[in-house]
Amino acid sequence: MIRLLIADDSPVFRHFLRKCVAGMEGVEVAGEARHGEDALARIAELKPDVMTLDMTMPRMNGMQVLHTLRKDFPDLPAIVLTSGNESEAERTVEALDAGAFDFILKPQLSDGDPVAFLIDALYPRIMAACKSRRRRPLATVSPKPALRSSGSSAAGRPDLVAIGSSTGGPAALHAVLGSLPANFPVPVVVTQHMPKLFLQPLADRLEKETALSCHLAVDGMTLERGHIYVAPGESHLELQREGVEIVCRLSAAPPVHHCRPAVDPMFYSLAALAPRLNTLAVVLTGMGEDGAAGAKAIAEKRGHVIAQDEKTSVVWGMPGATVRCGAAHEVLPLEQISAAIMARCARTSAATGVQYANAAV
Repeated sequence: MIRLLIADDSPVFRHFLRKCVAGMEGVEVAGEARHGEDALARIAELKPDVMTLDMTMPRMNGMQVLHTLRKDFPDLPAIVLTSGNESEAERTVEALDAGAFDFILKPQLSDGDPVAFLIDALYPRIMAACKSRRRRPLATVSPKPALRSSGSSAAGRPDLVAIGSSTGGPAALHAVLGSLPANFPVPVVVTQHMPKLFLQPLADRLEKETALSCHLAVDGMTLERGHIYVAPGESHLELQREGVEIVCRLSAAPPVHHCRPAVDPMFYSLAALAPRLNTLAVVLTGMGEDGAAGAKAIAEKRGHVIAQDEKTSVVWGMPGATVRCGAAHEVLPLEQISAAIMARCARTSAATGVQYANAAV
């Protein structure tokens, strides 16, 4: 039986959440906490397997609890429950960057059946959290790399780096992109599974905490080297070549793998541009299989594919599926992915004729 600790200052919501957990097979409420200090005391006393965490509690807020968890209880995954307003969206992205396992939106009155809504969102995350419990924070894990070859890739420098991520993605993106220099020679496009409200705060944090400029992608935006383009909410990000330039195209096509934005549409659009565009695809931590099929399409067009390894992934769903389908040329721990990207981007140009708005490559 999985033991869940509920940490929320609202007695009404704690009662509601307890009711929801009663409908989850194999999960029980180990206890409740009314504020941050209470949560830490209850963790030490009850030793739960997973916890839900409200970000706006008194007497230590959610961020303060997370910082203590990473130091004193690094095995315990925390799932943030957020109301989804603008200020909480910023705090939630900060929490994910600080090591929260994942987040879900608290139900709204417009959701119809709030109990079913919360169970559908929370139950798979509880299962995934308990299956993939991390022993140490991502930044401190240093396993040896596991390498795998799925055939040859293009020998020249990539024209573009494309990254897909989901659960655990914000922290992984920060680790990878934070090590790239301001003069990085190609653009980076990113699809992270998140609702629309949370993607602008994610882009803002990447803009602030990396040397590269970061933007939410806009339809028709021309790519520039040394810039990051994040898929906006409720639209798939696809790439299109117009003459010697690459531009963003936003698609309102149906969700893929229950997600919009999804990684596969972005990857497929890049595979379709080969061989006139050479793509380096990176699949980071995340639940599900999104990105695996698209990565295989890129690999089949002689693009290069890197998958994060199981040891350093919060959830080895997306990268694991990429490895299993034979798409990954390299399977690397998180802290080695930036160096691998830089090594390939330091190669002589593949001379595909792609030009960016601020330079030719």
